Amino acid sequence: MQMTYYPTCAVCRMEVDPSEDYVSVEAEYRFTADRNDVDDYYLHWRCAMSVFDGWGEP
Repeated sequence: MQMTYYPTCAVCRMEVDPSEDYVSVEAEYRFTADRNDVDDYYLHWRCAMSVFDGWGEP
């Protein structure tokens, strides 16, 4: 039996099923004296809206 891996929501920590609406965020950490680092985060649509609601355009 093969286990299916789903990413974990960065907000609620529940699994994010790719067949449902979700948001992916790529965060780049910029360091002046070291190499930059990039992390990928996944959020349920409703979790993302609860975090990003009210943010302006960059």
